[in-house]
Amino acid sequence: MTATLGDAPDWQGYSQWRSSQGTKIAETISIGNPYTSQVVVTNWASFNLYAVLNSGTGFTIIVTWFNDAAYSQVVDTQEWVLNVSSILNVTLPCLTPYAEIEFNTGESGNQTILAYFTPQNLAVTKATYLTESNLIEETSVVVGAGDNVTYKVPYVMVGKGCLTVFPLDSSGEISCRVLAYDESAAFAAAVAVVQAPASSVYAVTQEFTTPARPIVVELHNNGATTSHSCDLYYQGLSQ
Repeated sequence: MTATLGDAPDWQGYSQWRSSQGTKIAETISIGNPYTSQVVVTNWASFNLYAVLNSGTGFTIIVTWFNDAAYSQVVDTQEWVLNVSSILNVTLPCLTPYAEIEFNTGESGNQTILAYFTPQNLAVTKATYLTESNLIEETSVVVGAGDNVTYKVPYVMVGKGCLTVFPLDSSGEISCRVLAYDESAAFAAAVAVVQAPASSVYAVTQEFTTPARPIVVELHNNGATTSHSCDLYYQGLSQ
C-alpha cells in the first residue's frame, strides 16, 4: 500500500502545511475603537503573528487565551507594544483551544495596522521571534560635542540582548543607552547603560533582556567641546 499526503478534515494535511490558511488583517483603529478577532486553534500547534504600523503613532497587541468556546475563562495573556517602523514577527504556542487577538491604541488619531495570522503545525514551547536581523553594526560613528546618535532596533522581541561599544579614543566621553519606548514613541525605561572607559581604549560589553517594546540604542557624547567616535554592536536574540 502506498501512503498519500492528502488534505485532512482538520486542515493539517501535508499540502496545507505549506499553503495559505492564514488571515490578513488590514484595519484602522482609534481610541475606543479596537480591532478584535476571536480564533479557534484547536487543531494547530502554534500560530505566527506578524504586525506592523502603516500610519499613525502606535498601538498595543494583546493575545488572550481562553479555555472555553464562550471566551469567558481566561488562561493567559501576552502583550506587545509597537510604534512607527517597529515590526512584530512571533510564533506562539497554542496554550488553549481558543484565542482572542486585540489591536488597541491609546494614541490620538487613526492607527493603520497591517497584520497576518497564520496557524501552523510547528510546535514551539514558548513565544519564538522569527528574525535573525535584530542587529545594529556601525563603525567609526562620529558623535558631535554634547550630541546623541540614535538607532531604532527593527523588531520588537523578548529575549537576550548584547551591546558592545568600542571607543576610538581614551577620553571616556562616550556613553550608550538601550532604551525601551512606548506606543507614542516616548521614552519608557532604560534597559542597559554603558560608559566608555577613560585613560584607555577597550570595548565595553553588557548583556540584558529586552522587553516586548520598541528598542532604541542611543550613543551620547558627554563632552561639550569635542566630537568623539566609536564602534557600536547590538544583537537581540529570541527568548
